Amino acid sequence: MKRCSMGIPDLSCSIANYFGKELELDEDKTDILRYGFEVIIGEGLKVISIFVMASLLGLTPYVLVVFLTVGAYRLFSGGYHSETYSRCFIFSMFLFLGMGKITQLLLPYFKLSVAQIITLICVVFVWSLWIAIKWAPAETPNKPLAEGEKNRQKKFSVIWVLLWFLVTSFLALAFPLEKTGIIVLGTLLAHTLQSFSVTPLGFRAMRSLDTPRIK
Repeated sequence: MKRCSMGIPDLSCSIANYFGKELELDEDKTDILRYGFEVIIGEGLKVISIFVMASLLGLTPYVLVVFLTVGAYRLFSGGYHSETYSRCFIFSMFLFLGMGKITQLLLPYFKLSVAQIITLICVVFVWSLWIAIKWAPAETPNKPLAEGEKNRQKKFSVIWVLLWFLVTSFLALAFPLEKTGIIVLGTLLAHTLQSFSVTPLGFRAMRSLDTPRIK
């Protein structure tokens, strides 16, 4: 069994070692458990922290729309990953809270006609569909994908973009903007950001924001 100290990786290691011992698992299977616990604990803590801060800042509905849009598409399209958990935590907080705040600030000025909104949705749809076909899924050096997996993820990325277009267009057509403005605007901004992050330029932009500059 591996020795553990403190922190999320070490807490995950301790939990995995306990279950490994109780279930009489070998080291490889225990290590798989450790990784699973590390992902669950780390992501759980990150999500809870994001929404606690969103609640304190009065941004919960805005952050929720951004979080669901980016999170769902990112499952298939991939994107930039920070090299350390602490940087991932800080970057995610900055991204989701920042996008939520931008949505809140822009919402009072989002007074477009239905035709203008549908036109905007169509423009974003065509642009993001082209990106999904050309670049999704985005890979990182730490998470290379087999060719079959890449094709599967690309297919799901395209399907997601189509579903996003249909759902967003339905909301814009079926309900008054006063009721759905926060969803339509938030998902437009979030979908645009996630699509951009899949491109080589977007990937470099994310990395430059995330990587500390050495002077």
